[in-house]
Amino acid sequence: MAARAVQHWATFDRMATAPTRRKARRADEREPVLPASWSECVRGERITWENRCVRSEWVCLGEVVYQPDGRCGPRFQHDYQVVYLHSGELSAVVDGLKRHLVPGQVGLFTPGKTERFYFSAIRETHHSWCSVAPRMVVPQLAGALARAPEVLPYDQVQARLLGAAMALGRADSELSQGLVDQLGLALLGAYVHAAAEHAAGGVVARAVRYMEQHLAEAGCLQNVHEAVGVSRNTLINRFRAELGVTPSRHLWRLRAERGIAMLSETGHTLAEIAEACGFGDQFHFSRLVKSLQGLSPRDLRRKLWSAEPR
Repeated sequence: MAARAVQHWATFDRMATAPTRRKARRADEREPVLPASWSECVRGERITWENRCVRSEWVCLGEVVYQPDGRCGPRFQHDYQVVYLHSGELSAVVDGLKRHLVPGQVGLFTPGKTERFYFSAIRETHHSWCSVAPRMVVPQLAGALARAPEVLPYDQVQARLLGAAMALGRADSELSQGLVDQLGLALLGAYVHAAAEHAAGGVVARAVRYMEQHLAEAGCLQNVHEAVGVSRNTLINRFRAELGVTPSRHLWRLRAERGIAMLSETGHTLAEIAEACGFGDQFHFSRLVKSLQGLSPRDLRRKLWSAEPR
């Protein structure tokens, strides 16, 4: 059951963060009317696709895909905003100070600062965001956000909350707008929670958690050292000291273990499992499973599905 739950949520998270092309707008369908007090997110240049329809009076969620060399700003930040990077690259200059996000990271932007955003020069950049007006944020949460790091890996809690919010679509009723408000505050709270876990865990623990959450992504190994804030060589040395293996070997073992769980709990083909677990092809997956279990994936599945004691 645990493996099935992992598979379900991994599928949900991919659906939640993948851009869904917006349907053509009917002639009689209008953008929601915003209150005069709402400070709209500034639109950038070279946008391929965007969705800005999930909003209440004080909270706005959306996602956008920028073409290569896209940019946004300068803009004055009125709200608390968290930006989730799914693909591409994002560099921000905030009051003259630079920060950088790679896929799988979330950045925090706080009120009262001037921002410029620059996106990858060679590929499309897809990100989502949530903006919450300061009047919605209680002092305790505002204080925690002020102490939180500017950039963190985004975890499963944030991914699921973001997916739930984006699934609301147009929030026309009073009830649905109240739900948007609560999800916006929940995302800020989840950022604070992630910051506390980030501070409590060591480099290796944070790297392993990032690998577990992003193992299906081709760039997982390349991005993990940036996600935990150390150099590639430092991460290799920390892994060898604590786990006795390199980050690469540990990641491939995690992928194989996830694949073995899927062999037991699902009816997916070997090719589907290999792809879902970050393998380039099913033959690589098969070789690694056999080296770990002494059986081919098909023989291992047959054994796991048989009545023999495990």
